[in-house]
Amino acid sequence: MGFSVLLENIGEVLDPSLEPVLQKNVIKKNNQMIINLGGSEISYHNDFLFFMTTKLPNPHYLPEICIKVTLLNFTVTPQGLEDQLLVEVIKVERPELELQKDNNIISLADCNRQLKDTESRILKLVSEAGEDILEDEELILTLDQSKQTAIAIGERKAEAEITAEKITLNREKYRPVARRGSVLYFVIANLSLINDMYQYSLEFFSLLFKMRLEKSEQADEVERRLAILIDDITRSFYLAICRGLFERDKLLFSFLNTAQILIRAEKISLEEWNYFLRGTTSDFRDKPNECSDFLDDKQWFNLVGLQECHDNFRGLVASLKDIGDKLIWKDIAKSEAPWTIDMPAIFEAKLSSFQKTMILNVLKPTKLMGSVKEFVRVEAGPFYIESPPFDLEGALEDSGNTTPIIFVLSPGADPIAYLAALAKNKGMDKKLEAISLGQGQDVIAEKLISEGSRSGMWICLQNCHLFTSWMPKLEMIQEKADAGQMHPEYRLWLTSNPSPSFPVPVLQSGIKVT
Repeated sequence: MGFSVLLENIGEVLDPSLEPVLQKNVIKKNNQMIINLGGSEISYHNDFLFFMTTKLPNPHYLPEICIKVTLLNFTVTPQGLEDQLLVEVIKVERPELELQKDNNIISLADCNRQLKDTESRILKLVSEAGEDILEDEELILTLDQSKQTAIAIGERKAEAEITAEKITLNREKYRPVARRGSVLYFVIANLSLINDMYQYSLEFFSLLFKMRLEKSEQADEVERRLAILIDDITRSFYLAICRGLFERDKLLFSFLNTAQILIRAEKISLEEWNYFLRGTTSDFRDKPNECSDFLDDKQWFNLVGLQECHDNFRGLVASLKDIGDKLIWKDIAKSEAPWTIDMPAIFEAKLSSFQKTMILNVLKPTKLMGSVKEFVRVEAGPFYIESPPFDLEGALEDSGNTTPIIFVLSPGADPIAYLAALAKNKGMDKKLEAISLGQGQDVIAEKLISEGSRSGMWICLQNCHLFTSWMPKLEMIQEKADAGQMHPEYRLWLTSNPSPSFPVPVLQSGIKVT
């Protein structure tokens, strides 16, 4: 029929039945374009377009697929997301500004359209005029009217542009909140590189971001309100995401948050960040190790390389060789808590907390965890180095009837006792149904979800990792979930070991608890 078709949430492997479409295996038969699809010959319309989308964060497609399709990276950019979040902030904080902005855009577009129409009309009359243009009264009258119209439109356009500048100035006051949100999202989005289960979608992030805008403490002064919003958003996302992280990854999350906030604020340069991650890339073998009594060659070369990374490190090598300073550096290199020892005075005064962490990473790499914890404590505060307590009730409050709550299990963990206690506390103990997934349980699970979503039950499907063949069906059920047609008290609880087979869209839309 020539319609466009969109296939959503594809994986890295495509169904073989799509092959004729991807290869455009179209033949001409009886003056008609024909394609063989699923064993049947059907007519092919040239207007037909086929689109596919994936929610995989960094999919890898084989070359034989890439040559058949056009790949588009539609991932949001930091600046693009910042602009999107700014709109959300303004809608809550200054809704009249957003309305003015929209009206102003329409007004400017209308002015531009009228000017274009006037120009087109003049060109048409000129092209149709006789040999003597000066005798064409209609043309002269139209030119005169057009001039008056153009002047009036020009004045309106100038006013609209001045108004746009004023609106932009007022909107920009709220940009720091949007910028913080953008920084946090990209740290959260990259957590999937650590563990397959750490998947979070932009929709999930946006819902929580809007919720915090509405629930955070109010203030009359703009500066005070901005400070409250930035602190509330940062704390709320820390708590929400830490719920779904294993203990070993929580400090890493805090560190990445803190570092990326400082990088976006240009308090940490990309050169410093890359040096911290990879060390020196220069060859300093022509500068022999002059502190071999307490530094190995790799440490020496990295400390020499630090001098080229930032002006604040100038004189580091000289300080390492200085008789007085050398004793301090030795103490730091031998200490079990090197971050507690003050560096030589000149470096203690001028180095930022991240630059100190860079030096400690070279001098005492085995104590990097402690150095990083101290860096986060200094820059972000002690709140961000403490693991939040297990908070199942908080997960429930952040969820909705279409948001699954996913227990990510570690060996020996059984969350059912916690869930039963929460159900009793909320008066849902009689409406909690739990089954363990396995062969033959799919029909029961689907029936429970259907009944539970209508009557407002809590349904718990245990051990999803043991029934990977049914996971695509669960994904389909969740995708079709409509909040308006489901009981507001309905919740779907899932338990699973970390598994690459767990459907990404369900993970991204769900709240995870470890």
